[in-house]
Order: sequence, then structure tokens, then C-alpha cells
Amino acid sequence: MVNMTVRGFYEVGVDTLVHTADVRLGDLDHRRVEVDDEAAGARLRPGFEALGWTAERLAWMRYAGPAPPGPAFPEVPFAATRDLRVEWTRSALPSAREGVVRALALQEELAAERRGSRALLADGGFAIFLVHGDAAEIDQVYVTPEARGHGLGGALVTSAVRAAGAAETFIVAEDGGRAQRLYARLGFDPVWRQHTFTRRPG
Repeated sequence: MVNMTVRGFYEVGVDTLVHTADVRLGDLDHRRVEVDDEAAGARLRPGFEALGWTAERLAWMRYAGPAPPGPAFPEVPFAATRDLRVEWTRSALPSAREGVVRALALQEELAAERRGSRALLADGGFAIFLVHGDAAEIDQVYVTPEARGHGLGGALVTSAVRAAGAAETFIVAEDGGRAQRLYARLGFDPVWRQHTFTRRPG
């Protein structure tokens, strides 16, 4: 998946954005347009949905303050999360061919190396995070279906906050969804909202 982030284009229309995505992202079938202005995203949403794109409203949340208590999970090389990342991708893209899923996992590893992504691994889940100076971002948290409902997701998030050791840590969740409620219970506060529009293969 390739993202195109839109900032400051308050009057641009859906047709223009789709055309720009087609030009900039080439022949890729799976792509996402991110709109960081909440009002512009709300205005664009009906048009993207009419074209068959999936629309999401995401809440960016911030944790600041003392490190939260909880278990510590070991930090591992990013590649050690591959099997779980493949499982996650299969569940999100059930029609994707196995070769495509595996290729995506390898591309993620190359990108992670360039970005400096770090990984924590648990029995049944993982968390990926990045540190940028005094701020950190928890980029991914995944728990297998069998391990859900026992607090592992929250434990991975708090462990990532402690491992990052930053003055403030950010995480993103579907606005109004279960993950957002979990992060709020862990001490994260919403700071801004973003709209994403995704076109998947098929």
C-alpha cells in the first residue's frame, strides 16, 4: 500500500485527488489518500465513498507524563514480527495472493530499517514504534484473535511507551472505535483527527 498525504488543499475536489493519486502512484491497485484537515476530509468523504473507496476517520492520540506501569516485553529485530505481520495482512486482505502478502512483509522490513522502527514481541502479539527526538509514535499493535480479551494489547502499548522513553508518545485509532477507548483508558488524549480514503485491489 502507498499513501498520499494531503495538507492544505481545502478547495480541491475528489476527482482531482483521485487523478493526482493515479498519476503519482502509478499502476498500483492498493493506495490510500490521507487528508490531515478534518473539515476538508469530511467534505471529501461522500465523494470518495461514491467511487467505492473505503473512508475512515482516525483519531491521533497523545500520551505525556510518567511512564505507565505494566509488563515489559523484549525488544526484537523487526523481522522477528514477520509471521504475525503476515497473519495480520491476511486477515485485512483476505483476497490477496500469498506471494503478495509475503512481498509486502519484506517491503515493510526494508522501510522499517530506513525509518528506524523498533519492535516488541509477546506470545500472541507485537508492537512497532519509532522515536523522533523527544516524541515517539506507536505505529502498529497487533494481537492474534486467540490472545485477545486478556489485556495483551494494552500491555503492549504501555510497554512500547516505556521502551520509547519519549516525553510524548502518539498513537492512532479509528475515531469512536474500541481501540480509541482502550488508549483513552491507558492515558492517551485525542489531539487531532485525520480522514483516510483507501482503494483496495479487486
